[in-house]
Amino acid sequence: MSTTSPPLPPLRLLLLDDNPDDRVLALRELRREFDVRAVEVGDRAGFEAALAEPDFEFVITDYQMRWSTGMEVLQRIKARWPALPVIMFTATGTQEIAVQAMKSGLDDYVVKSPRHYVRLSVAVRQSLHRSEIRLRAVRSETRLHSLLERIDIGVFRLSEEGDLLDANRTMREMLELADTAALADARHPLLDTAREAARALHARGDRIERDLVLGERDQLRSWTLKLVRVPVNGHDAIDALAEETTRLRRADAALLALNRELEQRVAQRTQQLQEANSSLESFAYSVSHDLREPVRTLQGYARAVREELDAGHTDAASGFMGRMEQVAQHVDDLVGDLLEYATLSRAELTLLPLATSAALDEAVACLAYDPMFQRAAVRREGEPWPQVVAHHGTFVQVLVNLLSNACKFVAPGEAAHITLRAARVDGQVQLEVCDRGIGVSAADQDRIFDVFERLHGPESYPGTGVGLALVRKGMERMGGTVAVRSEVGRGSCFDLRLPAAPHEGATA
Repeated sequence: MSTTSPPLPPLRLLLLDDNPDDRVLALRELRREFDVRAVEVGDRAGFEAALAEPDFEFVITDYQMRWSTGMEVLQRIKARWPALPVIMFTATGTQEIAVQAMKSGLDDYVVKSPRHYVRLSVAVRQSLHRSEIRLRAVRSETRLHSLLERIDIGVFRLSEEGDLLDANRTMREMLELADTAALADARHPLLDTAREAARALHARGDRIERDLVLGERDQLRSWTLKLVRVPVNGHDAIDALAEETTRLRRADAALLALNRELEQRVAQRTQQLQEANSSLESFAYSVSHDLREPVRTLQGYARAVREELDAGHTDAASGFMGRMEQVAQHVDDLVGDLLEYATLSRAELTLLPLATSAALDEAVACLAYDPMFQRAAVRREGEPWPQVVAHHGTFVQVLVNLLSNACKFVAPGEAAHITLRAARVDGQVQLEVCDRGIGVSAADQDRIFDVFERLHGPESYPGTGVGLALVRKGMERMGGTVAVRSEVGRGSCFDLRLPAAPHEGATA
């Protein structure tokens, strides 16, 4: 099975070198790998004109030119486009110049010699990749801050002494604190309870939960507090969640009153509510834990980078920054998967007849650039396949997640072998996605469909733990089911069941 990749858009390059032959050779090397649209500059007039251009995607500059130096060019470029990647390609610079340029924002430094020309494309590719990672980190941080400000759970931090250091919008509302008021002005029994509970946390990682109830009967208000001791900037602090449970408590009281008249019905409703509340609490805890953990990690690495830079250890600081980029990417993936899960849970899905084989074609196209999928051997059996009644986008995403997992969970150094087959069974279509991967033990086969459930550490198999939860939620929303048969070391087979289309014909 082969797929064709769509052409990449051309890259806009600003190339500064007063030697036209060097410009020709540099462009020749770059065009071996990239579709480059270059603006070539050989004098100051051309440089000034280029600065008036709307935008570029990267810059390559010589260091020693008759009309300027690479350092001046770097400073002017960064003043005009702070995030634009800049590569210095020169035969006259020194190591000291390279270090100084790196401190001023240079992305890479390539020696201008015939045997180093090949490194120019590598430097461009790496610089563009780092630029994209930085952009994702900014987006992720903005998205995470927006999420914390929107959720209806109070999120706050106390110092060891009990001072309120930070609070989101919901927490300020719970404390009845005006938007313009300082956190130090907060006075509320909820804060007193949090401080009392914090004193019981002795070691990092200790957790505690407290309930607070104020008022009586119709005026009753209640909250649940969850606190944990964490390290922050070399000191300990207390991170906490506060959730108002007033409505739940009033609902419980109403159920108890109703129990006097309809004991059996109330017992059934109470059980349903308890299950729903348990699921909601588990989900909220998982979300808060999985979002806070990488944030704490970023804080730790940021402190380490600052200390290494203060000590002049730029290599060590660069290493920590690389780790920060990886954590930021994980946060971005986590928040994206979480939002996708939330959207899928409440979205209105239109179910229409759909060609199973066509949906699989789309899923394969979505994974065309995945290196693990490119190495995989994929085989289809039993075609032509029957049609199903499903939601087009959700069904494609289910297949993408299952194929991606099959490629990921293989023994180190091995490529995935995936077999897909479909058949009509008792008014349903059974679609099987089978692999020869590492498999899942019988004890864990129910757990893998839970949100944020991971059976392996991120070092072995990275991910957010939401992929299979999205599969199950998507199948449930389409009126279908998903199950797994698996044996450790011998692979897994995911069994999808969806209603069959009543008549083979037009598809969605």
